[in-house]
Amino acid sequence: MSHSSSRRKVLDSDGLLAHRASHARSCVNHVANRLGITRSELLMKVEKDTGASLVSPLTEDELMKAFYYMENL
Repeated sequence: MSHSSSRRKVLDSDGLLAHRASHARSCVNHVANRLGITRSELLMKVEKDTGASLVSPLTEDELMKAFYYMENL
């Protein structure tokens, strides 16, 4: 699945949080490749820098905070 397709599904507020988080993690692969780091390194960086998790976000706000931060790297 492409980054833009996964991104659309992350931004769809009608979707279940767990499904949206899964699509966000698909985007992590694309961003990590662009940055030249591993997926794990990017997930750790996002959580360290924002305090928000893309692995298991508890709220929509947490998911979006982490997602937007990652996209702007």
